[in-house]
Amino acid sequence: MKKRFAVLVAASALASPGIAFAQDTAPAEERGGLEEIIVTAQKRAEGLSDVPISISAISGKQVENYGQTNLEQISSSVPNLKITQTAIANRIAIRGIASGDNKGFEQSVAMFVDGVYYGRDQLSRLPLIDMERVEVLRGPQPTLFGKNAIAGAVNITTRSPTDEFEGMVSGLYEFNHKEFQLTGVLSGPLTEGVEARVVGYYRKMDGYFYNTKLDRDEPNVDEKYFRGKLEFDRGGPFAAELKLEYADFETKGQPRDVFGAVGNYNAVFQGPFFVDTTPDYVRADNGYESRNKVFGATLNADLEIGEHTLTSISSLLDYKTREVVDVDFSGISFLDGTNLREDYRQYSQELRLTSPGGETFNYIAGVYYQHAKLDVQDFTLFNSTFLALGPPFNAIGDTRNDRDYAQKSDLISGFAQGELALSDRFRITAGARFNHEKKSGSRTLAIVQGPLNSFNPLLVAATFRALNIEAHSVSGKISEDSFNPMVNVQYDATDDLMLYGSYARGTKAGGFDIRSNSLPGSTTVAKPGAFEFEDESADNFEAGLKYKGRNIAFNLSLYRTKYKDLQVNIFDGTLNFNVRNAAGARTQGVEADFRAAVADGLTISGAVAYLDFKFTNFTDGQCYYLQVPGPGGFCDYSGKRNALSPKWSGNLNVDYTTPVTSDMKVAFNINADFSSSYIASANLDPRTHQDGYAKLGARLALAEVDDRWEVAVIGRNLTNQRILQTASSMPLATTITRNAGNAYNGIVDRPRTIAVQLTGRF
Repeated sequence: MKKRFAVLVAASALASPGIAFAQDTAPAEERGGLEEIIVTAQKRAEGLSDVPISISAISGKQVENYGQTNLEQISSSVPNLKITQTAIANRIAIRGIASGDNKGFEQSVAMFVDGVYYGRDQLSRLPLIDMERVEVLRGPQPTLFGKNAIAGAVNITTRSPTDEFEGMVSGLYEFNHKEFQLTGVLSGPLTEGVEARVVGYYRKMDGYFYNTKLDRDEPNVDEKYFRGKLEFDRGGPFAAELKLEYADFETKGQPRDVFGAVGNYNAVFQGPFFVDTTPDYVRADNGYESRNKVFGATLNADLEIGEHTLTSISSLLDYKTREVVDVDFSGISFLDGTNLREDYRQYSQELRLTSPGGETFNYIAGVYYQHAKLDVQDFTLFNSTFLALGPPFNAIGDTRNDRDYAQKSDLISGFAQGELALSDRFRITAGARFNHEKKSGSRTLAIVQGPLNSFNPLLVAATFRALNIEAHSVSGKISEDSFNPMVNVQYDATDDLMLYGSYARGTKAGGFDIRSNSLPGSTTVAKPGAFEFEDESADNFEAGLKYKGRNIAFNLSLYRTKYKDLQVNIFDGTLNFNVRNAAGARTQGVEADFRAAVADGLTISGAVAYLDFKFTNFTDGQCYYLQVPGPGGFCDYSGKRNALSPKWSGNLNVDYTTPVTSDMKVAFNINADFSSSYIASANLDPRTHQDGYAKLGARLALAEVDDRWEVAVIGRNLTNQRILQTASSMPLATTITRNAGNAYNGIVDRPRTIAVQLTGRF
């Protein structure tokens, strides 16, 4: 294990998507041109140019240099990757495919940390500290990353202990939003063959929105993270690494603005019901609070059996989420204090046998087991303001919908992948994974009247039934089998140029609808709810080339993916969404990146992606405001592209490092992330159109030549672009205006930031 980590550390390069920067400051001639980027996308340490996958790699050094702390911040620099927050969920999308806002969904993009599956959406908010690298694999990854990697995978590797003592302290302060970060690292030997690494991190930020109702800046962030690693390796056949981590991250308020009032909305929402619809980073609501506590323990062990390696990864993952949400997104007390709780515990065990590399036939085979338990509580409050609205809404004033959900699941998989060299230049790789999963789930919804609601309970129940909401209890069990094959052919046209073509089939597990508000097949509501939904599948075809010369590297991939039985939320025309396997989609496009060592100390790099997304069969879409519905009150999305899926996205980077004295050097970076236009709302409302943009950033650093200390100034979004990340109609807007007016709300990207960063190493 120590040898493997040492190779990775020595060979890894500073990289952004398609971009690599050397970890040392030697000139390109001494380095032999570009350094190779090392990744483990195929469970082996391989050069990026040798991996026949569309992949981006971001080094931990770059994450630190830019002051980035989570996946959402990183995603803007990775083409065809988009990570966003909604009121009740987090979405990770690759090539326009993501899971919707329902805790019953598995994620379409699988996230792994040090080989362990972090599959719940809430875990995408986990702070990224002391990273070795982050790999983004686009397209289905069925064999080695398993079930639920139907759109792709994010593979995160943290740094391991070192055999020499070292430490680092880094602090960052951002002036515009009063953000403070402090990170400390200690690493080194404890005794012969035993090394340790300890990481501590703290972050606090006031925010960049002002909430007039609560008189505070938002999102107000308070994050703490601790990680310890203990590694045993005395040079024998056995090596092991134990990791313990704990995170406590809290956010008050969301960067959510109200905008785009149409019709009589502003005329109706005046006086005590006033809602400000000017998009100016000033808002009013009654509060959003989210607190997450995560504990993880991972034991990674390697045993050399002859020339083969048997790897065991044992893991415990536990997190708790507590959220209070004002889901009407205004200062009016309509749906304030909605309470969301999520408790999740996961045990997993993987055993993997890896053959020695560089042979005529190389292979990996293994088994995987995972047991998970999920408990979700969702209490939706209808505040006493409804009592003053008159019939029929007054009957639901001061009531609560209490929803409890519990789920258990067991997954067992067997997988194998082999590569056969048919000649010195031609190789074929084939693999498959078989998954067997069982899930059981139960959901209960109760309607609770508060002390101010004196209406007859039968009238209250009848009013909620008119909204397709009813008290109920339902449970069920599902058992799924899936077989996911892949095949890949590679041809080395020259020593520097590799061509490849591949096919892979991916699946995402079925499950249970956590948020539906009535029983399937109910005869007492106009549109019955849902409970069980089935798995979805994808077939991906991809071809590409990878070129790696002395001073330039270039990668190109073309892909086409067909998705069947997509799990989607179907709006019932009142307040509710029900999960159905009701959509198909086709994505196709081109992804390319390059990096070039132009001169001594000067590197230019960039990436670009073209995405052609089309729903092939989605007839039950939610209609946007004033759109004429079709049969059943739905709107047909067939032939349309998905929300948050721009045709073009990419980045461009210029890096220059030069000594200024015998003891000091200067490093300069300028970068641009760009995107073409897109629709920000899931119902494809054109009023949520986001124009194309280019977001500029820069970093200027003065450092000691051996990196013992560094002072840097970092700027992000220097052109102060206002970027809409997600959007939707204001809840209850069309109901209260009697469909004569509407307005929108959305999450807005962070505006211009200017920060100073101080780093010391020893």
